[in-house]
Amino acid sequence: MLTRTALLMCTVLAILSVGVWHYANTSADYSYDRLLSSASVTMLDGINVDKNQVHIDLPYSAFEILQLAPEDKIYYGIYGPNGHLLSGYSDLPLEPSMTERAADQPRYELHTYKGQKVRFIVRHKRLSERSVAGNVTIILGQTTIARDTQMRDTLYAALTTLMAVMAIALLVLWLAINRALTPLSWLSSQLVSQSPLENGQLPATKILEVAPLTQAINNYRQQWLDALAVMRDFIADASHQIRTAQATTKAQLEIALSSQSEKIDRSVVEAIYQDHTKLTRLTNQLLVHATIVHRGDRQEFIPLDIPVVLQEVITHAVRDYAHTDIEFEYVAAHEKVAILGDEIVLKEALRNVIDNAVAHGSTGNAATHGLIRISLKASGPNCQLWVEDNGPGIPEEQRQRALERFVKVGSNTQGSGLGLAIAQTAAISHHGQLMLSQSELGGLAVCFLLPRLTEASNASLNS
Repeated sequence: MLTRTALLMCTVLAILSVGVWHYANTSADYSYDRLLSSASVTMLDGINVDKNQVHIDLPYSAFEILQLAPEDKIYYGIYGPNGHLLSGYSDLPLEPSMTERAADQPRYELHTYKGQKVRFIVRHKRLSERSVAGNVTIILGQTTIARDTQMRDTLYAALTTLMAVMAIALLVLWLAINRALTPLSWLSSQLVSQSPLENGQLPATKILEVAPLTQAINNYRQQWLDALAVMRDFIADASHQIRTAQATTKAQLEIALSSQSEKIDRSVVEAIYQDHTKLTRLTNQLLVHATIVHRGDRQEFIPLDIPVVLQEVITHAVRDYAHTDIEFEYVAAHEKVAILGDEIVLKEALRNVIDNAVAHGSTGNAATHGLIRISLKASGPNCQLWVEDNGPGIPEEQRQRALERFVKVGSNTQGSGLGLAIAQTAAISHHGQLMLSQSELGGLAVCFLLPRLTEASNASLNS
């Protein structure tokens, strides 16, 4: 920041230097041109007509004026009305113009004469005598030593002042930057000295500029630690569930191997098969849960036509459970329903709820078939996706606990305890909620309450 500011100020200094140089030149020319003008007027006053001839009487006062620049040399030439030299130097680089009028303003020109720069003034005087009529021209020149010295003095003084101001500004800026960045250096040292996994908070600071940032870092860090603790608990629970299923399968295999009979007991094989099925389902649900959490964090949502999604999910469910006595019923909405969401997450969540309804929804009565009703309703700014069964349901006091991971409630404890947790995670990632209630069929009713995609929001997305 300091380097860039210094470069910017140097650029400004270069621009100002050009302006100061122009001002110094102009002011020096103005000062010494006034001396030349006064001296030329005084010299013209000494020119008159006497006995039908031009008489020249150069006053000493004219040269005394020019003595204000003692190191400079003076060159002059006086020309009569016919352009003949009357007095002075005959080799001046300027010649009188016969077309210029006496009333015209004096003319200034810079030439090199005798190896030096000389500033000349050309001025005229009108003679109106009968014998001599016309313009008398004086060309007066002065070397530029004094005016160059004045120009340099003005330029150096101005540049010195500008550089001093710039140096002071850079010093103040350096102090200000150090003052502004010192709190950040303190904060950096605090973060480096602590481990990311420490539960401690950053110490409170009296620096007003850093206090909000410290508080925000502490809040973010606490949220990160809470999420890490939840992830640790999830990994521990998942490891416990997987180890339990593997240990059960291993025990069944050891029983089968320890049997003295050459024939394998069918009940043992069935038990091994059931344990393997549970382990496979647990693994699949863990992967589904991880997928839903990951895609939910990314929030890459697109407009979804909910009836189309439901038809695909129901079609796969009917095909997969065609060998059972479960009946599926679908109740469509009376209007078009769309949401902004992730199709994969929503399908996995619905499929898990349907699998739970199939596993826990049967009444166990052979005379009564299992029934699963899937319905879609539009409710103002939201839509409701219902999955109901005719099973025993979940007692009201246990419904909130049933949404926790690896928690099994009710009489059927054969599942993994992840189905409803996956559904709740999917609903929350879609800015909705999952509700459990008593179904009209007698069992459990699971409702996804999700915000609908209105025509205005859909148009803004397309634009």
